[in-house]
Amino acid sequence: MKLIKEIFSRNPLLARMGLFFLILSVFLGLYATVNEQQVLGINSMIKPLKFALSTWVYAWTMAYLLFYVNNQSRVKWYSILATVVMLFEDGVITIQAFRGKLSHFNQTELVGGILYAFMGILIVWLTTATLVISLRFIFQKTTTISKPFVLSIKIGLILFVIFSFMGGYMSVINSHNVGGKIGEAGLPFINWSTLFGDLRVAHFFGIHSLQIIPLLGFYVSMNIKNESKASLIIWLGAMLYLGFVCFTMIQAINGIPFF
Repeated sequence: MKLIKEIFSRNPLLARMGLFFLILSVFLGLYATVNEQQVLGINSMIKPLKFALSTWVYAWTMAYLLFYVNNQSRVKWYSILATVVMLFEDGVITIQAFRGKLSHFNQTELVGGILYAFMGILIVWLTTATLVISLRFIFQKTTTISKPFVLSIKIGLILFVIFSFMGGYMSVINSHNVGGKIGEAGLPFINWSTLFGDLRVAHFFGIHSLQIIPLLGFYVSMNIKNESKASLIIWLGAMLYLGFVCFTMIQAINGIPFF
């Protein structure tokens, strides 16, 4: 509860946006139990549910971490852009799910194709803005937190941006599968392909560097007072995690399923 209060005090806009998507995910999860509409052979509510959960985690993480950026006026504008883009993207995904239509890779209807293209433009805009705000934090000269924790946030932000752009690559090839079409057998709920390479695996683990690496940094900085030693542990942990993410990406590119 203390952490939630802290998030709302640091960035009310992103905090409220995250809360909205948390509530939406509960609604979608409940509705999924009675929903009979399917897209690509699975419950149509699964995709908007996953995106709502992901947006909730993203919003609250950014609300917490961007507090450490010295130029808070830039953070305010970034928060407005993030809110608009996320509401549009998740709105399209949810509406298309209720219609029983594809939201991504939609080439079967004009409206769906236009919405998907516009959604892609907005996501590129937001990802670029995330890169800019991340660089502002990386190159600022003063911080109020320990150097190891700062290091972990910097690494988490950069990896998040890099693997966010991977979504653009999937749009270019018009698929997240390598070696077969989308919609075949997949893992429960997350639906990662069990037959072909699936780029969503690396995309998922990559963007969640935003949570994993700073959590590591927070834990290490709280328990190891020697800053040099703490920074070394964070670098090692981050490189191991990056190696794992790259492994899943190479695996997918070669058409090999994660499981």
